[in-house]
Amino acid sequence: MAHFSPKVRRLLLDYLTDVPVRQIEALFEDNGISLGPPQDDGGDPSVRRGLVRQYLAGVDLTSGEGRAKLTTVLSDLMQEIGLRSKSGDGYYDLQPVKDKWITTLTQAGFDVGEWSYAVTDPIARRTSTSLSAAALAALEDPSAILDHLSRLADTVDSDPRLAVSTAKALIESTAKCVLSTRGIAYSNTAKLPALVNEAQTALSLAPKGVSDEDRSLRQVLQSLVSLTQGVTEIRNKVGVDHGAESVPTWVRPRHARLVVGSAHVWCGLMLETLADPEAPWRKASH
Repeated sequence: MAHFSPKVRRLLLDYLTDVPVRQIEALFEDNGISLGPPQDDGGDPSVRRGLVRQYLAGVDLTSGEGRAKLTTVLSDLMQEIGLRSKSGDGYYDLQPVKDKWITTLTQAGFDVGEWSYAVTDPIARRTSTSLSAAALAALEDPSAILDHLSRLADTVDSDPRLAVSTAKALIESTAKCVLSTRGIAYSNTAKLPALVNEAQTALSLAPKGVSDEDRSLRQVLQSLVSLTQGVTEIRNKVGVDHGAESVPTWVRPRHARLVVGSAHVWCGLMLETLADPEAPWRKASH
């Protein structure tokens, strides 16, 4: 995942020092970022730099939405710098600035378009259609989930057997993250079915906990349990992390997409329920 490092923040501060206040306000406000609380100037009384610090304080970088907004701010500026240097407008002054921006952003894990100069977070781009920003924001540290999602994006077509193994690992990591966030201990030797049941119970999503009036919901929740069991069974048959006497050649990307889709459904529900401030499990925990 790209990192909004102190170096990236300084890059932004330094560049905007010479930009009119009205343009700074438009840059952040147009990208959905509002002013945060006043910040300590650290001995730097610059009005523009203080304004930028305040806007940065208004961004929640623990959420996918907040990260996406600030990435767009960087992209807008990078495109302005790149296109102005390409057009010859102040070329000799802007070329070093452009090179510094590209180097700093790529070192921080961002992608910078070769011709468009658009800035993107490669992992966020790959995972944007699999789990929602709200789901990822449920975890203080979603790095394990993002790592699995990134691997899935890279392997479904090129290595479907590896994708199946990773889908099972995604479910396992999600279950463990849910339990840890809820403050529930789990055994390091626990099998996936036990982890799934414990995690669903922790979020009041266990089928047996649904009232008789909601039988349809109970059936859906039970189906989700069956989905995770199916993912495990397929992984045991075709996954790359089990020794086998022969290679299962029947596995195709379509099979991997089915398994990965099943994992996404379960993990998405779990993490979005964990993040929901009005989810039933919160009332049950009081």
